[in-house]
Amino acid sequence: MEKTFGEQKDQKLIGFSLLGNGADSIKGAHSCIEKLDDLVDGIAHNLKDAVIFLNHGIEILLKVMLAERSAALMFTNIKDYQKAKESLKKGNKKDVFEVDPNLQTVSLKEALARIEFLCDVEIDDNMRNAIFELNKIRNKLMHFSLSFNEQEVSELIETLKFCYTVVCDFFEVHIEKFNDYVDDSRYEYTIEEYQQDQAEWHAELMMEDMKLFRYE
Repeated sequence: MEKTFGEQKDQKLIGFSLLGNGADSIKGAHSCIEKLDDLVDGIAHNLKDAVIFLNHGIEILLKVMLAERSAALMFTNIKDYQKAKESLKKGNKKDVFEVDPNLQTVSLKEALARIEFLCDVEIDDNMRNAIFELNKIRNKLMHFSLSFNEQEVSELIETLKFCYTVVCDFFEVHIEKFNDYVDDSRYEYTIEEYQQDQAEWHAELMMEDMKLFRYE
């Protein structure tokens, strides 16, 4: 058996919780939407990203709400989920998807319906219609082609802005610390920034050492 020497360092895990995943996409959508009014070129890819990010964020966050009631509500076939959960408890898999890779979670529309009718959460008609319109456009983007004239682009931008605002208001009410998760999403720290901070930290330590040496 191969031996390793020296202190073993903990490996940093990179990934998302369900809530973190949804909040990240909402933040990504916002970053794209806020650019749109100032762009001359580059509107198309920002529209695409805004639609895909916002649709994904809404779907994931609705599943967060379902999971708070019961994780089973996230899955299209609850019996299949139950079987996978039973096997998970008996084995050494990490999650139900490792037990059964064919498990499927519900679509955005089904998640919204379950929130409304199984969890008894009121859904505003205007929000529902905006989400359905967003989802229709997202499906065309994912599976076909899409083109808009200038008037349609303006209407889509307004739909995105409205949808973003109403869903954020909705999730703020129903998901604890939702705004905090969105605010903390997409934080980046470059190698250059890290090296600069390290250099400043070492310089401060040296200054402190010099002060101590002076008074000895």
